Amino acid sequence: QYTSGSTGDPKGVMVSHANFLANVSETEDIWPTGRDGVVVSWLPLFHDMGMLFGVLLPLCSGIPAYLMEPAAFIRRPLRWLEALSTYRGTHAAAPSFAYELCVSALRDAGDVDLDLSSWRVAANGAEPVRWRAVRDFTETFAPYGFAPEAMTPGYGLAENTLKATASPADRPPTVLWVSSTALKDGRLEIVGETAPDAQPLVGSGFPSATTRVRVVDPVTRTPREPGRLGEIWINGPCVALGYRERPQETQEAFGGRVAGESGAASCLRTGDLGFLHEGELFVAGRLKDVIIRNGRNFYPQDIELSAESAVPGLRPNCAAAFSVDDGERERLVVVVETDGRVLREVGAGELRERVGAAVHDGQRLRVDEVVVIRRGALPRTTSGKVQRRGCRKLYLDGALGVVAD
Repeated sequence: QYTSGSTGDPKGVMVSHANFLANVSETEDIWPTGRDGVVVSWLPLFHDMGMLFGVLLPLCSGIPAYLMEPAAFIRRPLRWLEALSTYRGTHAAAPSFAYELCVSALRDAGDVDLDLSSWRVAANGAEPVRWRAVRDFTETFAPYGFAPEAMTPGYGLAENTLKATASPADRPPTVLWVSSTALKDGRLEIVGETAPDAQPLVGSGFPSATTRVRVVDPVTRTPREPGRLGEIWINGPCVALGYRERPQETQEAFGGRVAGESGAASCLRTGDLGFLHEGELFVAGRLKDVIIRNGRNFYPQDIELSAESAVPGLRPNCAAAFSVDDGERERLVVVVETDGRVLREVGAGELRERVGAAVHDGQRLRVDEVVVIRRGALPRTTSGKVQRRGCRKLYLDGALGVVAD
């Protein structure tokens, strides 16, 4: 099972039959399908979420599954929801950006004939879950029968077969409004929604009884206290066997040892940053993607979210933020892809200025360069996630195809 390649070269993860069966069992425990369960999926079958949720879960649970080609969803996202309505789907999963695409598609299409009242589990994962995506999808499709508690964020990765934590399907998702200033310093400070530096974080749920999730200082390898940011480490029956033909990387990722616990089992070092609050996991971003400015940590997905709000008409998941070293200092670059309609309305130069202003307003961070490219030119994985490192390489190679004024 290959990793998506969103943060580096895709690596083959060796997943045993026991790993898959354990993950199916954990998924059934928190999101039971029942005898009337129906899965509807467009996810690629060669990725962990599509394989487990689209094939193995219905196969082991004895329920029907209706599968679509990924391209059919990307071309017209509402096809997915129409299939859920037609076949009375109860379980479906997708990354956060897919729910955002459905909201945009409905706004373009106007009213449609949908009945989503049968949908009990709308699993949302594969990347940090955006509160805007959760809120907008829930509010937009409530008139069509979608229940708030059906939105069930989770956290997982190929190295853990798939799911590591998940939100229960009997309550709406947890959202914490936290101080972005404190978060950049690596600590949790809960504030009111109207606080000047308030930032929403969506909870990714809880591990099962057989999986242990810990938050560890990535340098000292000591456990973090609840509410302190650190690297997410996992131990349990779903942790895969390692990377195929990559012994050194296998040892680095799968051989994590917590300081002072020499006799304990090794852990999977996920490379993701997060914290635990009242037993629930909150994911902040990728350890290797963190942008450090003046001793503070900035997360690219927050910068990208601000950039996407700069101009009406920009699509979700259309930006990539990364830093580059020019020999004198680290520079922040934001790449934004857009279509001809937005360019005709505001122009590339105006778009760059608005993106820079939006990032400054949202993150109190100055962007050194905003690059505008045509829609479809932003490198993505086969599951649709932005490849920040791939985008950075194209930028450095001068191969992004920048839109001129």
